[in-house]
Amino acid sequence: MDEERRPVDEERTFDLLRRAEKGLEITTRDDQYDFTAFLDASGAARRNGGRLRLLDTGRFGVFDLEWLAEAGADLFTSDEARPNRPELGLLAKACSRGDSAIAFFMRGAVTGNGSDDVSSWGFLREIGRDGVDVHLSSREWERDLGELAEAAHVCRKAGSRLVYYHHRALAAGLEALAGSGGWIHLPDESFEDPDSRIILSDIISAASAAGSGVVLHLEKAHPVEALRDYLDAGATLLFGTPPSDPRTLLGSVEEAVRKRRLDRRSYYIHASFLP
Repeated sequence: MDEERRPVDEERTFDLLRRAEKGLEITTRDDQYDFTAFLDASGAARRNGGRLRLLDTGRFGVFDLEWLAEAGADLFTSDEARPNRPELGLLAKACSRGDSAIAFFMRGAVTGNGSDDVSSWGFLREIGRDGVDVHLSSREWERDLGELAEAAHVCRKAGSRLVYYHHRALAAGLEALAGSGGWIHLPDESFEDPDSRIILSDIISAASAAGSGVVLHLEKAHPVEALRDYLDAGATLLFGTPPSDPRTLLGSVEEAVRKRRLDRRSYYIHASFLP
């Protein structure tokens, strides 16, 4: 059985290295190849203008991940795979040496407050201070917007980022979060109320002034003038529907959107996915 699998594994590894040599952006999980293949692919991708983006499930030890980060691999981890703060700090330093990035997704509940270093909020602030990009979503757990703003401020000062995926109606605390340097992702449902247009514009303006941004995930139809306002204020628009005729008003907005590239550190793994 092992002899039958070896040619298949070698062929998959060769394909990985071929894509890395072409300078492509490669996203894969840590259980798809062995360590040597990842190390070779990280270096090849970096030399040729590409990137290896590795989803950490906990398979490798911190020493192995340090090697990969120094070779140029971007690391995507979470509280499920890598809950140890000292390990995350070591990986952040390795990423700094390798000119790569590390993103940490907090999937569980966040407890306590930021003034308590042993609380979840204290943990997030500390890893942000260490240089780890912090990602949170309110899909399953409600998040304290005040604590998020404080954590975003810490991340901003340290050169890392706090990215928040909001799944509820717009709230006043979002503007403070944006003004503190937090990146905010919003689905249509958060601002489908016509009265939310001014609030959303204020949030976008606050983010732009702070050097962060707001990403709007659009699946429904919206007034073109509203979309233009959001775009002019500095928001990034992601359309989930097929593009319109470029000769139409909506098509002209979509064309302007295509010229605005979203920074890869402002989302977790895939830009269009709203966790």
